[in-house]
Amino acid sequence: VVSTQSTVSSGINAEYGGRKASFMASMGLAATCVLISAYDNATCRKVMYGFGKALSGSLWAIIYLYSSEMYPTKIRNLGSGIGAASARVAALIAPFIGDALTHSPIIPYIVVGVAGFLCTVTFFYVPETGGKDLPQTLAEFDNLFHKKKPDPKV
Repeated sequence: VVSTQSTVSSGINAEYGGRKASFMASMGLAATCVLISAYDNATCRKVMYGFGKALSGSLWAIIYLYSSEMYPTKIRNLGSGIGAASARVAALIAPFIGDALTHSPIIPYIVVGVAGFLCTVTFFYVPETGGKDLPQTLAEFDNLFHKKKPDPKV
């Protein structure tokens, strides 16, 4: 129930608020939930897990939408596939972070929370794709990241 609602609301947020802002807000809130979960209180942890689950569903929806819009037509399937595969690799690595619980109960929360904040900061450098034409060529894709100033002589 939580995932369905968060996926629908993230689609609405991404459409009207922009993909970049929606992703950054969801990721920042999810990272905050993870760090707050490190607090040793069962009720607090359950509430943060619930919010984190909702935000996780939202992030999946936004990132799939974003990756399908960002890449040029010739490599769109490849780019989206690599992104999905990378996410699955991260999901495979996650249990090993959980193994760190044997050393200290707070380490996994710190690792995942800091990684979430790093992802949020990194997303500042990714262009907004909402409301723009999809890139058709690699040159148009390159222009998304490197805004070229018009030549004043022309």
